Amino acid sequence: MRTFVEVIRDNSVYSEHAHTFVRLDGTERVVPFPQLWRWACQRANRFRDLGLQKGDRVALVLPDPESFVLAFIGALTAGLVPVPMYPPMTLAKMEVYGETVRHILASSGARALVTVPGLEPLLSAQLLDAVKASGASTEGVRVILASELEGELPEKTVQPGEVSLDDLAFLQFTSGSTRQPKGVMVSHRNLSTNAHAIMFDGLRANSQDRGVSWLPLYHDMGLIGFVIAPAYAQVEVKFLPTPNFIRRPSLWLDSVHKFRATITFAPNFAFALATRAVSDEQSKDWDLSCLKAVGCGAEPIQADTLRRFIERFSSKGLRPEAVLPCYGLAEGTLAVSFADLSKPMHTELLDPASMHRGEATLSSEADAIELVSCGRTFPGFELAIRGASGAVLPDRRVGEVWVRGPSIMRGYFGQPAATAEVLDDGWLRTGDLGYLGDGQLFVCGRLKDLIIIHGKNYYPQDIERIVSAVDGLRADQCVAFARSGAEGEECVVVAEANNASSDPRDLASQVKLRVRAELGLPVTEVVLIKRNTLPKTSSGKVRRRDTKVRLEAGELELLVPRKAPVPVARTSNRTAL
Repeated sequence: MRTFVEVIRDNSVYSEHAHTFVRLDGTERVVPFPQLWRWACQRANRFRDLGLQKGDRVALVLPDPESFVLAFIGALTAGLVPVPMYPPMTLAKMEVYGETVRHILASSGARALVTVPGLEPLLSAQLLDAVKASGASTEGVRVILASELEGELPEKTVQPGEVSLDDLAFLQFTSGSTRQPKGVMVSHRNLSTNAHAIMFDGLRANSQDRGVSWLPLYHDMGLIGFVIAPAYAQVEVKFLPTPNFIRRPSLWLDSVHKFRATITFAPNFAFALATRAVSDEQSKDWDLSCLKAVGCGAEPIQADTLRRFIERFSSKGLRPEAVLPCYGLAEGTLAVSFADLSKPMHTELLDPASMHRGEATLSSEADAIELVSCGRTFPGFELAIRGASGAVLPDRRVGEVWVRGPSIMRGYFGQPAATAEVLDDGWLRTGDLGYLGDGQLFVCGRLKDLIIIHGKNYYPQDIERIVSAVDGLRADQCVAFARSGAEGEECVVVAEANNASSDPRDLASQVKLRVRAELGLPVTEVVLIKRNTLPKTSSGKVRRRDTKVRLEAGELELLVPRKAPVPVARTSNRTAL
């Protein structure tokens, strides 16, 4: 087993292989594997010249894929611990962004922050000054421009033996969809074992494969899935800037076609966006028969979304078997289970009433709920479904997903109490709800997001799927959650309207009618908010609890005023399952 740094060094003999970096302006730079290693050593030496030592944490706020990858690999080669951080998406709401940055810098104890000239004044003036004033734990954070890491190539390259498998590799901060981000400690051994599982057990990859990714490199699916894992199989990757894909979704599959990529991954929303936004003119010359794996993960997977994607691009050579649902999380390093690469997407239709009772009973009725199989765990991993008491549940009983294996995190950096909450004798309590059917994992939702009304369990994803289909509302831009009411728990929906001209009362009525018709669930209140104002994480996941808090605090941008209900103080000994 080799560290990622050793793999990059060993790959430097393959001069015929190269990564391609697309810049924000659309220009490309091809970096052969030998040059990648030389530049990694160059940056490692510069980090050391700047006084950084093995084990020091270095934050990276680099929006450009090329700058990020080179700085990240250089930091690892120097024995440093990179801390990837997302760049500001907009100059608006800088206060919220600043709070997140200050929290991560303080929590990680970073000694330096690497960024680009365009962001340096912003970070220095608005963020780092406040960080330094906030406490001694963040004193002396140094801003380094990515250009400062360039210079003369070293005569002698760095010896990667200075980094061992049991050393801390980097801190992957969680997206903060549930609470403040926590730093997941990922070791070099974690990376190596998970990379092998992804590339060889899951994708059956070899050096003839090629990847395309627009995924953010400050999150695990983009970073581990396309920077680290492919190196173990000498797979070339073409990196696209995330903003370019968001502005022009056709860029993703157009790059697959031109690069002849065999592997690409994306969250569920990207499949919906590509299906909806790519025109016939843009796709007329595409040949997607090269794809053997189009992975889908990182957020709830909707069967209809993947089905429409397959139907939309089957005429371009996309095979149904190529669409690959999977399950993973940062605390597992990345991947835990993959669907079978040789078979089409597998789903199950379930009786809604049984799901309310925590049972997954198959159904053929029109109101059945459809869930996508995330496949089986990798060799060497274990997965169990457990109830509130921690007891293992039988097949087709819904409970919390627990996993154990060689790439489970060490814990949260500097947070022993939070670590103890989720690690139990090597088992990771994921906080996700799911069940096992014929050995395959089906994920239902998040444990703490579960809505329990009159003793029945409702999954917010099911409610949000129904709401998204209402004309006049933006698809996938809504959340559902429970609150305490005068007669017990009640359901609330917050959704973005397509435009201000829609009749809010009519939209609210449609939401209530559809949810009651399909789930038998009464929605107490529907709150309509302006476009692009729904609280989300940096990776685009909706923040249900944050939305609830902001609604109660009057901080959401409403389309029409509302009379907020008076919160009712209640206590309950009822467990979630």
